[in-house]
Amino acid sequence: MARTLRRASALYHSWGPVSLTQTTTYATAATSPYVTHATETLSILRSSTGVGTHEVYLVGTAHVSAESAREVRELMRLVKPTSVMVELCDERLRSMREKLAKNRAQSDSDHSSNPRGEFVMQAVKDFAGAFGGGGDARDGLLGAAMKTMYGFFKLTGLEPGGEFIVAIEEADRLGADIVCGDRNVRDTLRRVREKLTFTDVVNIATGHEKPGGPPPPPGMDGEFGDVEKVVELLKTRAAIAQMREFMRYQLPDVARVFVDERDTIMTDAIVNRCRGERVVAVVGMAHMDGIEHYWDLAQKRKRLGQS
Repeated sequence: MARTLRRASALYHSWGPVSLTQTTTYATAATSPYVTHATETLSILRSSTGVGTHEVYLVGTAHVSAESAREVRELMRLVKPTSVMVELCDERLRSMREKLAKNRAQSDSDHSSNPRGEFVMQAVKDFAGAFGGGGDARDGLLGAAMKTMYGFFKLTGLEPGGEFIVAIEEADRLGADIVCGDRNVRDTLRRVREKLTFTDVVNIATGHEKPGGPPPPPGMDGEFGDVEKVVELLKTRAAIAQMREFMRYQLPDVARVFVDERDTIMTDAIVNRCRGERVVAVVGMAHMDGIEHYWDLAQKRKRLGQS
């Protein structure tokens, strides 16, 4: 396994520079015996007990889909996992499989496209509809807010990209178990709808920011409504951590639903539902710090016999 880790680390180092000095609210993972930051986009999570021991190769994606897909494919072919956890719910997995089947029937699958299916956009429309019915001005605000909210979806992995398609294909090829580790997208949107006020919608649509908080990441130019545009600029964990803290200050309840709650859900899936010695977990980079943090806590509790 150590040899595999060295090869995986060398492989990822060959893809670009490594930065392990990211700013994050989670400080434990950097010095934890259960978490190793191999590269900017790869961490290795280790079990604290010899019973059911497995190593988890946690891959965080923050690139365009084609690059992330290549990284995931190469890692999976190197590691040959027995289980693969993907940041998908069952509904999104079904949608992606249906789109894959349609793509294969028409032509070779193009992983640079985003086979998310129509239901994600419909879910967004349903989400916006909860605030509708207020006339043209209200609808205009919702349209602007939806663009920003869609940026949240991209940032936090609700919109699946080509890396997830590759993970599914490689898992099928290897005969590995596929574990859908995320909450249903409609449940997440329902939770957001419960937390989001119309004032929040107005602030999102107009770019209004609460003063006194952490600054937005470079490239956002202080415009709260430019989330969708800036997502493609967030290539490092430091930038994503800055974006995450900015969102936590501006919309704490929404950030909690989009990021924190799903961090715990996906960590639970890795801990309790992934089997075998080698696991690959493919998630958006916005979730890496949180998953590492909760994994570290889970292993410490196991070691102390508290769970």
